[in-house]
Amino acid sequence: MTDTHVNILIVEDSPTQTKMLRYILEENGYLVNSANNGVKALESIRQKRPNLIITDIIMPVMDGFALCQAVKSNPELKTIPVMLLTSLSDPQDVIKGLQAGADNFLTKPYEDTFLIVCIQNIFANQAIRKNKPKDAEIEIMFAGERYFINSDRMQIIDLLLSTYDNAVQKNNELHKAHADLLEIHRQLEQKNVQLEKLNQEKNHFLSIAAHDLRNPLATIYTAADLITEELKDKTSSETKEFLEMIKHSSKFMRSLIEELLDVSAIDSGKISIHLEPVNLTDLIRNNVSLNRVIAGRKEITVEYRTEDNLPVLQLDRQKIEQVLNNLISNAIKYSFPKSKVEILSRCENNNFIISVSDEGQGIPPAEMNKLFKPFSRTSAKTTSGESSTGLGLVIVRKIIEAHNGRVWAESQVNKGSTFSFSLPVQ
Repeated sequence: MTDTHVNILIVEDSPTQTKMLRYILEENGYLVNSANNGVKALESIRQKRPNLIITDIIMPVMDGFALCQAVKSNPELKTIPVMLLTSLSDPQDVIKGLQAGADNFLTKPYEDTFLIVCIQNIFANQAIRKNKPKDAEIEIMFAGERYFINSDRMQIIDLLLSTYDNAVQKNNELHKAHADLLEIHRQLEQKNVQLEKLNQEKNHFLSIAAHDLRNPLATIYTAADLITEELKDKTSSETKEFLEMIKHSSKFMRSLIEELLDVSAIDSGKISIHLEPVNLTDLIRNNVSLNRVIAGRKEITVEYRTEDNLPVLQLDRQKIEQVLNNLISNAIKYSFPKSKVEILSRCENNNFIISVSDEGQGIPPAEMNKLFKPFSRTSAKTTSGESSTGLGLVIVRKIIEAHNGRVWAESQVNKGSTFSFSLPVQ
């Protein structure tokens, strides 16, 4: 049982640390006073002599070493044991503690039970050595410097043993933390295996569903197109409008399914990149020419500017063409009529960089993180009611990353957006 008349003085500048330490000590039956620096601690000691001083080292006004030195150099106070409490780990802290005459050394953070055991050992050793003679001052060399130690030999043993106990305690904590990390790592590996299996099942389901839906939708579109062509002027404008709605919806659904299949194939690792020498400048020019037809319906000008003598790259021609078509057609969709879309290609730091800029409504900064994510849409709307699946930019990112490149976007509200990707030259 703890002696309930034992008074301990806490010297700590952190109110949180003081409250925590006070709680531990009072729960174990000790009486507790506190001070937030060495000067106030000395005032408290003069008013009421404690049985033990537990002091932090780093404090304003007077630190723990100075406080300990002041206590141990006072003949009336020197028998009060002092425990230094610190988060420092420099070996010279121990030497400074010996110089100051400290009795014990405890590093933060600490376990409650370990702290109480240390306090009990201090009082037990104090009782054993009560009437034994003191040793003379000791001179030592450490780290190339000369030190004079005021602690007696038994204090030195106590302090060094407490330091060793701390090392053992920290080592045990590290072993436990290592074991916990190994267990967490094992659990994460199991979860990863389960997630991979679920992802494969999801991709398999998407692939089956998409394949089963693609042909009926193609049939619906073809039938609606044939009926429109067959009837021509023989039907009402309302019927024609319904037929156009059927064609538009089925075309959109088929586009969505095609993109789902692309994403599914890429995610499952089934995407294959067939590299061949590609003149990217010519590829861009061809894609620009194709998209100019669509842009013409909105009276949008599509311009292409490039540097001279750009290198031939090893690429998957079909997939890079898919990337270009997606970015350029998106720029047209989100551009206002009679505006301009500009494509720029250049070499920079061994990378081939292609940028597609529009003069559309732009994307708010808070929504930029939605780009390149499946089914994520921003508040920006197509300017002539064009449809969007929300998967095109996901496919762009995955194809470019499969080529060891990267893709990014910049935008200003009411000024437009620029989507860029880079491909390594080598």
